[in-house]
Amino acid sequence: MRTGAARLAAGLLVVPLFLTACSSGGDSKSDGKPSGGVSEGPAGGGGKNKPPAAPAALTITPADGAKSVETDGVFTVNATSGKVSSVVVTDADGKAVEGAASADGATWTPKAPLANGTKYTVVAKAANADGAEVTANSSFTTVSAAKTFDYAYKPDDQDGGTLGVGGVISIKFDKPVKDKAAIERNLSVVSEPATEGSWSWLTDHDGNDRVDYRPKEYWKPGTKVTWAANLAGAKSGDGTYGTKNRGGTFTVRDSIVATADLATKHLTIARNGQVVNTLPISAGGPSYPTWTGVMVVMDKVDGIDMDSETVGLGDAYNMKNVRYAVHLSASGTYSHAAPWNAGKFGKVHDSHGCIGLSTADAKILFDTVNSGDVVEVINGTEKQLAPGNGFGDWNVDWETWVKNSALAGAAQ
Repeated sequence: MRTGAARLAAGLLVVPLFLTACSSGGDSKSDGKPSGGVSEGPAGGGGKNKPPAAPAALTITPADGAKSVETDGVFTVNATSGKVSSVVVTDADGKAVEGAASADGATWTPKAPLANGTKYTVVAKAANADGAEVTANSSFTTVSAAKTFDYAYKPDDQDGGTLGVGGVISIKFDKPVKDKAAIERNLSVVSEPATEGSWSWLTDHDGNDRVDYRPKEYWKPGTKVTWAANLAGAKSGDGTYGTKNRGGTFTVRDSIVATADLATKHLTIARNGQVVNTLPISAGGPSYPTWTGVMVVMDKVDGIDMDSETVGLGDAYNMKNVRYAVHLSASGTYSHAAPWNAGKFGKVHDSHGCIGLSTADAKILFDTVNSGDVVEVINGTEKQLAPGNGFGDWNVDWETWVKNSALAGAAQ
């Protein structure tokens, strides 16, 4: 049963069903036993007739005819002295609302928030222990939304239905989220095989509220992941409601982990734990050291203009059509071809924070990695990449990650 929104206190609709039962009578016995109420069992056994089950009753909240009902956490169907057997909820266009009964059959709740400013009609049934049903009908109208929020999300269709072992599910909001628990309760992730994971709230590189999901450890290759954000009608606080439901399914590819060792000035590429390439690099120099820690491939493009002014470095550089660029951070970290640094790869770090390679080696890395694959930068002098800077989520220890869930310690 959902919580978090104020429930309407008045006007509950209760419909009881009264049952009667008959017992067969019998002739008076010469031994003086009263007739009726006792039947003789076979072979001398006997037992009392089973008493009728208590009548079932239904309560629909909110009350019939209610107006301005909150979209999330209010609407329920409850049965007493029986179990909910069916609930049909439709809007004015006849579109049905999905929902499910609790394990004990006592309560039915919708799967997702209801739409704003919508009239709903409810037909519910419950049955008692004898199978006798009672029906209840009701209708109500949800509150209109004066303010709405939207959100961007990853992975999206551009990822082609697959993701690397370091891939995260990320939802970035265009407005501040005050009631983070109400939002998080309407997010779901199901993985096959089952994998321990958690949502966690953070601040994006551009200052927006964001909630990401990752497993405790890198995904196991072959895992199938289905996620959903049922946020149409979800209330983020201050009277602001979502308008869109989104979600998707992806399959985790083979493990690709590239390790850039800034001490040795070489990058190794491992596929499923086996090193397949070792490439010399030239990373950030003393004035512009490369972030350390775990980075996750955001996207890649063969041919990009790089202007230092767009990442807050003044007029340090302005390069056109940089080849084999793999995007690693929102602040502008890439691995890419850097032919202007020929002679420095494997010897000297001399970039403005990116991981530079020869054109041929940059193509090898570019052709190997895709969204969600991992680049670990070790033995550097710079601090670790922040979790909101691209997908630096893996640089947060698991205990802290879970604590930053709005539902930490609650059933999710």
